[in-house]
Amino acid sequence: MAEADEWTPVLALPNLDIRGKIESLYAAIVPPDDTRIERLREEHRRLTEFMSKFKGQFGEQIWPSFLLLRSDAPKTYYIAEAVNGFRDILSMSVVTYARAQRLCYNRPNGLVYSNAFQFYPWMLDKNYDDMIIVNPAELGVHLLEEFSGQAFPEQRQQTVMERHIDLVLAKAMLDRWESRFADGGGEWKDKALFRSLNMANEAARIPALTAAVFYDVGRSLALWVSTYEILAHPGGNSDSNFQTVSALLEKVKWCDQRLSVASYTIPGKTPKQVQLATWICKKIYDLRNIFLHGNDIDPEQLKINGKVLIDFAVCIYRLLLTGFLHLHFDEPIPDVTNTASAASFIKRRRDFEKYQQTCERALLAAVPQ
Repeated sequence: MAEADEWTPVLALPNLDIRGKIESLYAAIVPPDDTRIERLREEHRRLTEFMSKFKGQFGEQIWPSFLLLRSDAPKTYYIAEAVNGFRDILSMSVVTYARAQRLCYNRPNGLVYSNAFQFYPWMLDKNYDDMIIVNPAELGVHLLEEFSGQAFPEQRQQTVMERHIDLVLAKAMLDRWESRFADGGGEWKDKALFRSLNMANEAARIPALTAAVFYDVGRSLALWVSTYEILAHPGGNSDSNFQTVSALLEKVKWCDQRLSVASYTIPGKTPKQVQLATWICKKIYDLRNIFLHGNDIDPEQLKINGKVLIDFAVCIYRLLLTGFLHLHFDEPIPDVTNTASAASFIKRRRDFEKYQQTCERALLAAVPQ
């Protein structure tokens, strides 16, 4: 375990109660009782004072989680894009899984939105003295003694346990995060990934904080399509559209073979038979176009088989990430006569595939049973 001085609390997340593990060599998102935070509090009394000043909307005490960076990390990991990208890894590893579970089990889930992963705009400075705020609207300094922190009002603090995190997706993206920001460069695909994740974190926010109308959902849907096209973009001056997105989607190796069959029709001058995921994706594209072009719309078009279309849109994004990151279990089958080896293999495959299998079951909810 690194000593406290080797880690720096960069930003606070007051609406997040993180209990699962999201960590790399240079960064971590941790709860307030993490040993690194506790050691920092012993050495910097004002960090405890800062943490203790957060309240909920009705005066209840809350304790924020933190994004930490190693103090000796290359400066390229301290840039805003890297910090946001690390947060987006956690956000999308939770939100996409939660959306799939909502479709599968038809019950409320507070983790389907990304608001809980917002950074608080005020933070202690690097010397643990004063409060600072830096954003496109304001640059300021204030006294910690006068600070009164408050959780974001639109949603209460959300607890994220390890079981809520798509660990396969998170690990793959953490590996790409380290390579993307190692020297501030990175290949086109790495840049596309984190640009897409940035858009996805915004797309996944609660569409309206109050007085919501279905046009708010349409705006979010448009952002989800943008996440697809950014991810699938081939680079340079090339185009990214439904064809490039569907080509990426078809790179997915399906666990449920029902999803590999091209048995759904996309109408047109030349009707085309496609897989279920591609058919749903086309529905999403068509609805996005209706919203953005201002055409008349029937609210029932926001559903497929009685389920809200935007939940399917989020599941499609996870499956595009599956194809983009090659998230397929490719271990060779061991000698089945070796019972221990075979059992270990089965467990590894089950643990790896369970997240995609949940997403696949969610897609099948679009089909009347």
